[in-house]
This record gives sequence, structure tokens and C-alpha cells, in this order.
Amino acid sequence: MVFSKKDNLVGLDIGSRSLKAAEVLESKRGRELKRFGITEIPHGAIEDGAINDPETLAESIRQLFKAYNIKERNVAISIGGYAVIVKKIAVQTMDEAQLQETIHFEAEQYIPFDISDVNLDFQILGENETNPNQMNVFLVAAKKEMVDDYVNLVNLAGLNPCIVDVEAFALQNTFEANYDTGNDNVALIDIGASKTSLNILKGNNSVFMRDVSLGCMQVNQKIISLIDCSYDEAEQLK
Repeated sequence: MVFSKKDNLVGLDIGSRSLKAAEVLESKRGRELKRFGITEIPHGAIEDGAINDPETLAESIRQLFKAYNIKERNVAISIGGYAVIVKKIAVQTMDEAQLQETIHFEAEQYIPFDISDVNLDFQILGENETNPNQMNVFLVAAKKEMVDDYVNLVNLAGLNPCIVDVEAFALQNTFEANYDTGNDNVALIDIGASKTSLNILKGNNSVFMRDVSLGCMQVNQKIISLIDCSYDEAEQLK
């Protein structure tokens, strides 16, 4: 979802254990990273992508921007977890405008939420491999409640949310902006605190995407159970 287009943005990564901010500027030499900052957030403030303590998180965001002297107020954020579904489907071949008109009907067959409760988007991938009269489409559905929660959090922190993306697609866009792999197969793996995201690319197209509820926190807990150490010690050993 793009709310407004801005040349300069701060990418704000709102994770379950930390906040990260990257201020990117457009220049004659292309995009440049001006500032980068990271800070931990209180345990339980976010769980499985759900915001439990917006006031504390908003203050953490404000302190992060202050600590790293980030002046830009236009931000791009991403969401993931249980409230986001990305599914590859096959539909009758049509142009983008026609698909825009019919996507809600197509989505009702695949999305386990009430269609009125989600924001929908799509990406046309190309011709279907087995049926030339069909095309492959990535269908993306995000629960409106989660999108609203994240947008409201950014506003509460005194910032302007310009873009809300899906986490895996945001990583893909960053990769493609920096690397040209031609038509090679590439696996993008994002290992977070509570989950791992896998996005497999063929050329510039995503052909497989999956989130797994396994991340660094679970690895740390396993280390603790094996050698009876503290969480911080497990973090260092990992």
C-alpha cells in the first residue's frame, strides 16, 4: 500500500525484539544510506506481529530517531505474520485493469478471512506453465486491523507513514535495487526473532514464499535448555 510517493524515506523495521531505522536519500549517484539506527524494545510489546503496547513502542520510535539524529518524517514500514497471506494463484488471462475489478471475487476462494476485513493487492507473474489461457498471480491479503494498528503507531510516534509493504516483498525490493542476478534462482532468507521468512526468486519474480514460526528466540531457548545458561548468554553463544 502506497499512501504517498516521497523521494526521501526512512525504512522503519518494527520487529518483535528491536526497532531499526534506515534513512535513505535520493541523489545524483542514486540512493544513499544517510543514517542507520537500532534499539531494543520491551519484551511483549509486539507478539506474532500484533502490537500490544502502542504507547511504549511509539516512545521507543521517537527515542530511536532522536538518538541517531534522523530528521526525515516520511517512513516506509512492512508487516507480516498471521494476519498477512501471500498466495500464488492461477486466473484467466486478463489485463491489470480487469484483474483489479475481479480480484475480490478471486480472493474469496483462497483467503480464510472475511474479504471485507482485508486489504487486497496482487502482482501478475506471467503465463501459467500448464494452461496458456491462464496467468499466475501473487495474491496478497492483509487484515485491515493490523494495517491500521501499524499506521496508527507510526502516526502516534509523530511520523508520516507513506508505504506499508509485506515484509518479504520489502526485502525483495531492497535486494533487486542492489543486485542484478539476471534470470538466476535466488533464495532470500530473513531470520528474525520469532519467525523466519523465505522468498525464492526466479529473475525478478517471486515464485515461492513462506513464513515459518521459528526464529532466534526459539534457538536461544533450545540453547538454554541444553546448557542451563541465561538468555543473554545464549544470545552470545548463538
